[in-house]
Amino acid sequence: MQIRAEGLNKWFGDKHVLKGLDFVVEDRQFVALLGPSGCGKTTLLNILAGFLDVEEGTVAVGEDVWCRPGYGLSPEKRNVGMVFQDFALWPHMNVFDNIAFGLKLRKVNKGDIGRRVKEVLETVRMSGQEEKFPHQLSGGQKQRIAIARALAPRPSVLLMDEPLSSLDAKLREQMRWDMLDIIRAAGITTVYVTHDQSEALSMADTILLMNEGRIEQAGQPVELYHRPRTPFAATFLGASNLMDGIIEASENGVARVDCHGHIVRAIGVGAVGQRTQVSIRPTDITVYGESNHPNITRQLSVLEGTIAQKAFHGVHWRYRVKLVGTPNVQLEVWHEAELPHNGRVFLAVSAQNCLLLDGSSDTLELSAR
Repeated sequence: MQIRAEGLNKWFGDKHVLKGLDFVVEDRQFVALLGPSGCGKTTLLNILAGFLDVEEGTVAVGEDVWCRPGYGLSPEKRNVGMVFQDFALWPHMNVFDNIAFGLKLRKVNKGDIGRRVKEVLETVRMSGQEEKFPHQLSGGQKQRIAIARALAPRPSVLLMDEPLSSLDAKLREQMRWDMLDIIRAAGITTVYVTHDQSEALSMADTILLMNEGRIEQAGQPVELYHRPRTPFAATFLGASNLMDGIIEASENGVARVDCHGHIVRAIGVGAVGQRTQVSIRPTDITVYGESNHPNITRQLSVLEGTIAQKAFHGVHWRYRVKLVGTPNVQLEVWHEAELPHNGRVFLAVSAQNCLLLDGSSDTLELSAR
């Protein structure tokens, strides 16, 4: 079922928490609402669920309007499945009764309830667990039952509020794979709230990246990661070096940017003399030692520096490299080999991996996150 939101605005008192949101979730699409705490993602989910109203804008699902100013379809009439981060299983009910609860409210006959409970238990790979109580289940099993309960009434939309946040790291990673299999098998439109970038990148068809009540950027995970448009998008979706500078020249979609006397070639368009920011992922920087300086070309930027800090991260080393000629400018780079502290290095990065970002900065500074 397609979800369409137009011009959504929401206030809590004088606090404007959702600011003119427009988006479409296509039928059977898995969309992640991603952002930091307080960005409005859970408020938006609660509006979709029918727990909150809107002051401005509309939400429509299929041909039905779910909410508009002064009107809101009640939650029980929205045919929505909801999965919460704390499982929300009734401790006094066994697995069968937890899953059957919504079906009984809809007055489904007893035989159909039994068949449907069996079906969804097979879907979540929990067959034979009907008589167990929540306290007898592991965290991952509880989450599977919570998903089964949400799917049992055959909802048109599945809403998930950080469903993996209460699991430990190893189980959370395994549950990502399992949950994707379950949702794909169900073929259901899904809106998934998370603050975990890796969850959104690995699971979603589309990410709506939210910041301060607005959609900062929307698109497929690969697009958002490799082509962020703003400093927030670049740094929230993985590590990124942000270099402030001034555009010296621009030709054929490649800008030449002066960053503290270091020349960086970056993809993007801007006016000569314009202040800008360049985003460079640590993984896109190639590190060369003092003895094998790379050749500078029209498509390759080479920056010289010394290693100021280093830390071992298992599969690679992470370095803070202080650029020459600058008192406080450092870049973060990742490299598989250990390099000496204070060693001289050259950092090479292709223009294709350097991006001009929207927005400008008043001061020429560089930060790495």
